[in-house]
Amino acid sequence: MKINLKLAGSLLIASTVMLTVGCSKDDDSPTPVVETPTPTGPTYNVPSTYSFVDASGASTVDFSGQAQRLEMGTELIAYAKSGNTLGTTVSAATLKNMYANNGYTWIDASGLGMTGSTKQLKDKTAAGDVGVQTMVENYFDSLEVLSNLNYDNSAEAYGNGGVWSNGTKSYLQAGSGIEYKEMVEKAVMCAVFMNQMTVNYLGTLDDDDNDNIVSGKTYTEMQHHWDEAYGYFTTGIDYPTEGADRFWGKYTNAREAVLGSATTISLAFRTGRAAIDNKDYTTRDAQIAIIRNEMEKICAGTAISYLNKAKTNLTNNCVKNHELSEAKGLIDGLRYGYNAVSGNGMTASEIDAALVYLADFENITVSDINALIDFVASKTGLDNVKSSL
Repeated sequence: MKINLKLAGSLLIASTVMLTVGCSKDDDSPTPVVETPTPTGPTYNVPSTYSFVDASGASTVDFSGQAQRLEMGTELIAYAKSGNTLGTTVSAATLKNMYANNGYTWIDASGLGMTGSTKQLKDKTAAGDVGVQTMVENYFDSLEVLSNLNYDNSAEAYGNGGVWSNGTKSYLQAGSGIEYKEMVEKAVMCAVFMNQMTVNYLGTLDDDDNDNIVSGKTYTEMQHHWDEAYGYFTTGIDYPTEGADRFWGKYTNAREAVLGSATTISLAFRTGRAAIDNKDYTTRDAQIAIIRNEMEKICAGTAISYLNKAKTNLTNNCVKNHELSEAKGLIDGLRYGYNAVSGNGMTASEIDAALVYLADFENITVSDINALIDFVASKTGLDNVKSSL
């Protein structure tokens, strides 16, 4: 089924609270509602939170596997970040075991049952692309090597890998300035979470059964897979009031004042789920297009935000390196979103061209950064807001 972009403007926008309706291909009290009819389709309600129930009142929403993976990502990044403290070593073997959920005992502060779970981050990386998985594991190796140097680079001198510090901020960075913790985090966000969301789950719904309830569950296959896409964006039911504390939920909410994407994506996910419940696939597909386009804008827009910050820190090397690393990881990560994969957005060759501007952190200039911002903004529809990000 082709995405109907023309219907993106005819969203069901009933801002209502109702008892909510609503495995992966991997395996409140009700209040009055307002019904908003579509011009050519059925009439139904779109709830104000991501809550959906069946006729018996049982929830039909389940993204528990995604909740586990987001928590695994949270713990993995926290461990990688520990290398920012001088004298703290980071084990590549431990990171690899966390990545593959291979015999690792999780802290699991949220009680999600991650230890012993079959869920992992590695096999969901770029749809199981071995080359991308190896790239991530190479980042782990670099973190171990740098942390074992135990080098205090308070002079912030290029050529010296270790903990760079300006007296206030400290980051484990290579002699080139690259911060591998940021490369790891952005790879997880983009090659796992965004790729699974925009390419896998939202890209294969037409293969799903939406007529029969999955045995032993309360949802259809299509309902479940849409929920799993949502779970890679945030696990907050009332987003962005909740679920805006990490990964895409955090970055999207941080850009809300300029891009409005938190509101747009939240509404699109709720509208699409309501459309699935009512077998309104034209509206569902319009929401898919919205989510994919907004995710590309959030990824590119956040990179531009960090580039704007880097321009103000050209003489503050460790902070400049940190901001450029954030931007580099996000720009590289664009290649894993649906728009790049499908050729409908910033292409892989354009992403490679953009990364050339970030080949030399030491000698990068304001002119270089501005040229990069202009290039990325022009390819992702952000020209009018690039200075505000």
